[in-house]
Amino acid sequence: MSRFEEVTGMKINVKQVKIGFFAFLIVFVISLFTLKPFLGTAIYHNFATIYDYKFFNNREVKIATPQPWPMSPTQHSAPSAETQKLLDHLKTTALVMIDHGKISYEKYSLDGGVDELSGSFSMAKSFVAILVGFALQEGAITRIDAEIKTWIPEWADYPEGTITVKDLLTMSSGLNWDESYWNPFSITTEGYYGSTLYYTALKQRLVKPPGKEFSYQSGSTQLLGIVLSRAVNKSLAQYASEKLWQPLGAEKAALWSIDHSESANEASLKPAIEKAYCCFNARARDFAKIGQFILQQGQWNGKSLLDPKYIQEMTTGKTVPYYGYQWWVLPTPQGDIPYARGILGQYIMVFPQKDRVIVRLGHRTAERTDHHPIEVRALAEWGMKD
Repeated sequence: MSRFEEVTGMKINVKQVKIGFFAFLIVFVISLFTLKPFLGTAIYHNFATIYDYKFFNNREVKIATPQPWPMSPTQHSAPSAETQKLLDHLKTTALVMIDHGKISYEKYSLDGGVDELSGSFSMAKSFVAILVGFALQEGAITRIDAEIKTWIPEWADYPEGTITVKDLLTMSSGLNWDESYWNPFSITTEGYYGSTLYYTALKQRLVKPPGKEFSYQSGSTQLLGIVLSRAVNKSLAQYASEKLWQPLGAEKAALWSIDHSESANEASLKPAIEKAYCCFNARARDFAKIGQFILQQGQWNGKSLLDPKYIQEMTTGKTVPYYGYQWWVLPTPQGDIPYARGILGQYIMVFPQKDRVIVRLGHRTAERTDHHPIEVRALAEWGMKD
């Protein structure tokens, strides 16, 4: 007889206890997955990869007339042995350098290839910022300090509606988005694997005064995507096709992942929207065109497409010196290097000092020092060499 039985006079039925425990566990798991239906997908896939577009739903970013990169008659020297060792360790799949508008270095490794699509992760944030520039230029977004309740009337009577477009661009929204990539219960995981991204984005709440403090949040870019899409009355994929992919002569259609299928059986959900803060999938050569566009201050084929003043503003530190409008800024003795960055080491680096662009894609990134990953500094050193 157990101590419990002696004190209470009750006899323990071990079988009933086990049945009760497992029944509770089953009910708990069912309740958990009911409240957070994205968990199953998150647990199954374990962690994000550069090929997640293969199981996501996507919208096509369409091409028009391809403009292939010319090859430079002189090839740039390879990275130093130390830098190459680091890139190999980080499972680099693509490394491309554009010099004076021509490919001067190109190397693909592992599962990379000239026509292989790769996820951008947060480089997509930088693309959204460029598209916001077009919307401002056209007047679809009236001004950069406009309050977002103009395009998100759901927040018209709430403090969140007073956040401005600029607050979102500079990652100073004051919202409570938890930028956690390792926690399967986080809102970032919900946004990535879930099917109700519109509702996820609008769950955010204002906890600090907008425009004051830098806090890197994918939720701010997702709101920016909603504002942009509503302002231009087009999907992000369609707008990116018209403003970037087609004018820049991309050679292969890109895919921008959306939160759920657009088929009839999803009619109960809000219309599908792009994962604005991530998930733009393209080839290295076409990613390089974005860098070249920034390098040329919005010019392409002798024509000004986007106001160079906006590009200058976008690639200059704002609330903090190392971040502009969704673009990172790396200071060097030779001048600043603006770059787009994804969590697994996806980079588009712009070198105005050398008339050069570098794209690196891969599966891993190294630790950061003073806000920038180690391999970014190594690539910057390589990119500054003649």
